[in-house]
Amino acid sequence: MTKEKKSGSLYRDFFYPPFSVMDARAGWWQSRKKEWIEIGLRSEEGRKPTIPSLESIYKIKAGQAKQSVHGDTMPSWATTSIFDPVLCEILYRWFCPKGGHILDPFAGGSVRGIVASKLGHRYTGFDIRQEQIDENKEQIKSVLSKPDPVPDWRLVDACTKSLYKHFKGDVDLLLTCPPYGDLEVYSDLNEDISTLPFDTFAGALKHSIKQASKRLKENRFAVYVVSDIRDKEGNYLCLPDIVRSAGIEAGLKVHGEIVLLNALGTLPLRVRGSFTKSRRFGRAHQNVIVFVKGDPRAANEAIGAVECNDPL
Repeated sequence: MTKEKKSGSLYRDFFYPPFSVMDARAGWWQSRKKEWIEIGLRSEEGRKPTIPSLESIYKIKAGQAKQSVHGDTMPSWATTSIFDPVLCEILYRWFCPKGGHILDPFAGGSVRGIVASKLGHRYTGFDIRQEQIDENKEQIKSVLSKPDPVPDWRLVDACTKSLYKHFKGDVDLLLTCPPYGDLEVYSDLNEDISTLPFDTFAGALKHSIKQASKRLKENRFAVYVVSDIRDKEGNYLCLPDIVRSAGIEAGLKVHGEIVLLNALGTLPLRVRGSFTKSRRFGRAHQNVIVFVKGDPRAANEAIGAVECNDPL
């Protein structure tokens, strides 16, 4: 465990204080994240190095030298987003029973699969891009040791009409981070919902939540990490609300929600213009929506005590 870990009974008993706000900017969090990255996590591999909004900020094109308009080297954080391994670790410790099976309908990069394996869990992740799956599988060759369960990444469209054809097991935890609309477009594939108009995207996401929820065991948790996005006029599209309502329609109950305070990244570069023009403030957090299927007390008993061992 990182030497910067704070003392206190909540850290000792639950790995991280179980509050409704998590701070990914804190020293301990950043130190722990560094430890995960140092084992060889490269979740950005398999995707384009930058997204259009960042390219416009730095006046660059993908593949060219990463220089800003001022001649400064583009920071390492100014790239396509990756899932935070510390958040992943906490959520697995809190909501997955020992040796449990995790289903991730929107797998993307390697983080959630590798963290699951290092904690001793089985992991099945779906993605629609073969190049991403190939990159993820390449990474585990140098990151995982022999006792670790091997993540299972599959070329599956999570929004297909029926997941039963592709995955017939029942899982102990549903944890995923779906696309945030067209905020980041991952491919030009027809089945990539990040390329769709928002209404169509929302319908496909709702269907995915319904299908994935059927694969979750009774008395278990489901966790969706989302954020809100804006339309062309700058108004929020209420993506977290869509996820909540879709979960409820799928037979899940909203068990709780966590506000994750993110590292600021490019936000200081972007917020001046948006606030000056329209008084819109920069969104510096994500929503971690926790659902339960069945009885939360029975789900808690199935998980048992929070494991605080250090796999790194």
